[in-house]
Amino acid sequence: MDMVLTKISLPALLLASLGLLLINQANSAIAAETEPEPLATGISKARPKIGLALGGGGMRSAACVGVLKVLDEEGIPVDVLVGSGMGAVVGGLYSAGVTPQHIAEQFTDKKLMSAYVTVPLKLRVLVIPLFYTPRIFGYEPYDGLYRGKRFASYLNKQVPETERNIEDLKMTFGAVAVNLIDGKTVTMTRGNLGKALQASAAIPALRKPVKLPDFNNGLFVDGGVLVNIPVAEAKKLGADIVIAVNVDEALAPATDKDFHKVGSVSHRVITLHFREVDAAQLAKSDYVIRPNVDGIGMISTKPDDARRCIQSGETAARRSIPAIRELIERYNSTNP
Repeated sequence: MDMVLTKISLPALLLASLGLLLINQANSAIAAETEPEPLATGISKARPKIGLALGGGGMRSAACVGVLKVLDEEGIPVDVLVGSGMGAVVGGLYSAGVTPQHIAEQFTDKKLMSAYVTVPLKLRVLVIPLFYTPRIFGYEPYDGLYRGKRFASYLNKQVPETERNIEDLKMTFGAVAVNLIDGKTVTMTRGNLGKALQASAAIPALRKPVKLPDFNNGLFVDGGVLVNIPVAEAKKLGADIVIAVNVDEALAPATDKDFHKVGSVSHRVITLHFREVDAAQLAKSDYVIRPNVDGIGMISTKPDDARRCIQSGETAARRSIPAIRELIERYNSTNP
């Protein structure tokens, strides 16, 4: 009896072992097809939500495009994006699926800044007396040299129709603006994208404030008035790690003689303002990328300035990649 069982069980066991081997190989093949591939960059799959806080600075915010380009190339994912001023414009377009290359072209081809500054500033200043003519007849428009409707229209045309409301974007996005009525900042995470970006980039005196019925009929101006690098706002929207992109000019040494030139005082005041309001936000960030944009005017429309900003953003971002990877891995190791 035992001999019979042995004769039967030995081939059966061999067949069973072969069957199990084939099943295991099949399961491994299925797993290989269905399991997500690890990120090529070495960032583990169980990763933190990464947020970017893009600083405002007019043309200088073109450096943010260079930063986004490098993060894309290096496979560093972005989950939350918040910006003020032109930083919000760059971030809003990117969140709507516009590629960094296309955004860069809008800067270097003068299309974006020409939509923002529709008439050369010097000419607009010369015709300021004409702005008072409507007031003689009882019409009193908001204070500012440019209205901004053309800018909002231009921005909406850059994105697909399905991405023209902030709540429909594929990425968590917020545009920061200041309500002149109550003096508070608002992070706009809903409503028309173009209008929100128009409000967030409405530099006081240069551009007219933007009235938004969706936000209690508030009257909004550039978020940089109070919050120029919205780090805390990015964390409120769910970011575990926030990388700030600081496009402020460095505060250069100055003497009495430096303030005789027209515009020199206001330029210095703006630089001091940003240094003051950005300090607290930068202290809350996990990492700061600071492109060198010194000497570039906020409302410059020069293609060379745009190219320099974008290149500076790329350079600063590439230099920061090892530190950002380390930051992400450190977060993973302490938050298994």
